Amino acid sequence: MMLRWWRAVLERLRVPVSDRVVVPTLVVALTLLAWLALGGASPEANRGVTVANALADDAPSLTLREADTCRPAVMSDQLPGPECGWRKVPLAKMWPSRRNGQPQYDVWYRLRFHLDTVPVRGLGAYMVAFNRTGRLFVNGHYAHEFGAMTAPLPLNWNRSQYAFIPAALLRAGDNELQIQQRAYDWDQAWLAPVQLGPEARMVDLWRERVFWQNELVRILGVSAATVGLFMLGVWLGRRSQAMYFWFGCVTLLWSVISLDYFVAFPLLPARQWERCMEAAHVLRAVMMFMFTLRYCGKRWPLAELAAWAYLVLGAAAMFSQVLPSYAIDLWYLGTLLFSFVYFIMLVRHGLRNGLVEGAMLAVAGATQLGLSVYDLALYSSNTWTDRVYLTHFSVPLFVGVMGFILMRRFVESLNAYERLAAVLEQRISEKAAELERNYEQLVEARRNQALTTERGRIMSEMHDGIGSQLTLALSLVRRMDREANPGAHPQDGQVATVLRESIEDLQLIIDSLEPVENDLLTVLGTLRYRLQDRLGKSGIELQWNVVDLPPLPMLTPHSVLSILRIVQEAFANCLKHSGATRIAVTTGLSGEPGQGEMAHIAVTDNGQGIEGNRVGRGLENMRRRAATLGGSLQINSGPAGTEVLLVFPTLRPAAGDVSFPLKG
Repeated sequence: MMLRWWRAVLERLRVPVSDRVVVPTLVVALTLLAWLALGGASPEANRGVTVANALADDAPSLTLREADTCRPAVMSDQLPGPECGWRKVPLAKMWPSRRNGQPQYDVWYRLRFHLDTVPVRGLGAYMVAFNRTGRLFVNGHYAHEFGAMTAPLPLNWNRSQYAFIPAALLRAGDNELQIQQRAYDWDQAWLAPVQLGPEARMVDLWRERVFWQNELVRILGVSAATVGLFMLGVWLGRRSQAMYFWFGCVTLLWSVISLDYFVAFPLLPARQWERCMEAAHVLRAVMMFMFTLRYCGKRWPLAELAAWAYLVLGAAAMFSQVLPSYAIDLWYLGTLLFSFVYFIMLVRHGLRNGLVEGAMLAVAGATQLGLSVYDLALYSSNTWTDRVYLTHFSVPLFVGVMGFILMRRFVESLNAYERLAAVLEQRISEKAAELERNYEQLVEARRNQALTTERGRIMSEMHDGIGSQLTLALSLVRRMDREANPGAHPQDGQVATVLRESIEDLQLIIDSLEPVENDLLTVLGTLRYRLQDRLGKSGIELQWNVVDLPPLPMLTPHSVLSILRIVQEAFANCLKHSGATRIAVTTGLSGEPGQGEMAHIAVTDNGQGIEGNRVGRGLENMRRRAATLGGSLQINSGPAGTEVLLVFPTLRPAAGDVSFPLKG
């Protein structure tokens, strides 16, 4: 389940993942978090303290700020005698390391205090600092042990101590605490002032100190480790973004460094652990320098090489015991120079990205630098009255700020990617639609080409076959009529008239099959050419009031034939029935394209009009053909003449619509 959850988190961030990425990251995360949360706990920090019988005791506390002390030449569990050279010292007292051929050394303290009466519930003894381990004796009797007295000694440099003194060990009047302290020969030993008071009050002070000084560091370390592992997981999916790698390494290294603040028994021997911790601080500064360069989009090969050389050479000299203690301090002090450099770079780059980002980096960086200087000054002092190192509290602030900035940058890049993907998807959809339209147009063009070819073949067959036969038949009938009536006026008889009209109908059908490129004027011009001779022989004047019209998408061969049939029938009625001497043809448009635009063709004569309400089969056919065009046919007749008005839709698209139907 945990594996599926981790994969889901990374996939939701659009990070390419596989089991080779998820499984190692998850194993390392769980191992480190378990060690931080459980493995570093000390018995002193987790032991239960019973205070049931001490809550009512409100006696004032007593602070012991001086002690008699001596440093025996040989370790012993017995209180040294006068030959040890006891002398009075103020607390806190720090002892320099002592290399006398023994792996460890002892320091003894005698602290005197006076009690008017013996407390019924005993006393609590609270010490802010006590390094490394030891025992507490009260009036010469054993009372408490602060940790193992044989190697490995517990890591208590940053841990306060508490001990309960039973009332049976106390007496009215003068009392004496004897404290045996043990440390490694290379290590410093120190004892802070000892505070005596009611057990409940001392336990509260001790627990509060342990929380702020040890447990809170553990919590912050676990949180930082989680952020670091998450950043490394992001980097595994985005190898080109090296800043995520360096930031994850810096955060994880700080989590490791935080172990020094609360782990009682580290994994390494004490001396090696101390050296690793000193080197880890310098390594963190170098890694932070690398992260800053990548965050700012810079590569300084010489500066990067110099930083790594500073780390490697210093660490080699320290582990080989070439560097004295003060040189190690100076080596660590040099990391502050790195801190100032990357602080300035981060703030400048942040301000370029925005005032808020620059201000956040300035506050976080200044806080870390200030607390680092404070801790360095505290470490350099030769006392430990109430030391509290604070740099590790500034790191979560800095990690939080940088984590927020990096996550915001990562989310912004994801949003930009999603926007780009949406734009690309839209463009692909548009291109796909365009390709589909082009394909449809290509199919339509091929179909039209095939139709055009077939029309040409049919037109040729009709012209050369039926048309030739009808023309020959008309010629034979006319010749036979002339031979039968040699002196008569040349005029077509009934048979010749039928043949002539059949030829005209055939020509009309052939004209409708001709490509007109959606041009109504071409359609009407062809009809005019066919009828001009008949109108002239009949003494009828033709007024051609046809205006130039835009291409009409609705002019298919079927609609062209319907228009020609309607106009031809209107001319035929004028010739046969009206007795007109003038015929006018008018065209025009009304409306807007895409909004009910209509075209109209009007055929007007000055004949005698239609008698009564007589409607023949010819007019019914004209209305039926107009209906097939989606239009209407209006006939207005009177003594001054007749007007036949054909109105039909153009089917032209609105302005801006590029999906025009194909012509032909």
